[in-house]
Amino acid sequence: MFRPGSPSRPGPTGLAGLTAAVAVAALLALAGCGDDGGDAGGPSPSPPPSKTGATPTGSPSKPQGPLSEQQARAALLVEGNLPAGWRHADLDDTTAAGDAPDDLSTKDRNCKQLFDALGGDVDRHEARTDASRDYRKAAGGPYLSSEIASYDSADGDGATRALSTFVSVRESCRRVTTHNNAVTVEWTVSPLKTGTGADAEGARLRGTARGGPADGKRLTLDLVLSRVKQSTTGLALLSAGQGDTRLTAGAAKAAADRLKAVAAGRTPAPTVPPEQDDQGDQGGGHR
Repeated sequence: MFRPGSPSRPGPTGLAGLTAAVAVAALLALAGCGDDGGDAGGPSPSPPPSKTGATPTGSPSKPQGPLSEQQARAALLVEGNLPAGWRHADLDDTTAAGDAPDDLSTKDRNCKQLFDALGGDVDRHEARTDASRDYRKAAGGPYLSSEIASYDSADGDGATRALSTFVSVRESCRRVTTHNNAVTVEWTVSPLKTGTGADAEGARLRGTARGGPADGKRLTLDLVLSRVKQSTTGLALLSAGQGDTRLTAGAAKAAADRLKAVAAGRTPAPTVPPEQDDQGDQGGGHR
C-alpha cells in the first residue's frame, strides 16, 4: 500500500519516458552492430562492376604480362585491314614457294631464325603465347601470314631479343635456300624499310622458284617484325615479281596498330572471327 512519505514510484508519465529511452538505446545498439559489419538479414550490397573482364571479342581491359591467347588472336590482321579481294586461307603446301611464307624450311639453322622470329620460336627464348592467321588474294598469290608472339619478361625482354635476333640474322644471312614440297628457291636477303611507326625491322628476299606451279618465276618475300612492349607482330608477304612495297608497308603498319591497341586495353576493329569459324572455313588456316 502506498503511503505518503514512502519512496516514490514512477507515474504513468515516467514509465513512458523510460520506455522511450530503452527503445532508443536498443536502436543505437543495432546501428552499432551494423557499422561493425554485422548482417541484419537484409540483402548484401552488390559489388561494383568488374573492370578487368574481357570484352566479347576476348581483348582485355589491359594486359598485365604476356598476352593471353585471346588477346594475341585479337591483334592479328583481318581481311578488313587488306585491300579488296584478300581472304583467309590455308597456305600449307599451296604457295609459289611450296609452303606458307612464314614457315619455309631450310637446312641453314641461322637463316631459319628469320622465319622463326616472326612467330616467337627463336632459340633460347620462345614466346609464352602466339597466334597466326593466313591470307591469299588468289590461288596464284600473293600470300600473307600474320603472326603474334608475346613473351615473359622475368629473364629479360624476350620481344626485344627477338627483334635483335631478326636484325642480326638479316645481316649475317645474305643467301638462303628453301626447299618445300618439291619447290626450291635460292634467295638473296637485303634490308627493307618498314615505316610502321613502331620499333620494327624488315627484310626482303628475292629468288627464282624451281619446281611447282610457279617454276621459273621470280619471287619476292617481305618479312617485317614489329615490337610493342612484351609482344611482337610478324608479317610475311610472298608474291610473284618484284613485290609490292606499298602493300607490305600498309599491312605492317596495320599489324603494329592492332598490337598497340590490344596492349593498351582496346579491341581493334575490325575484329578477328572466332577460331571455330576459321576451322569450319574451307579456306582453313595453317596453324
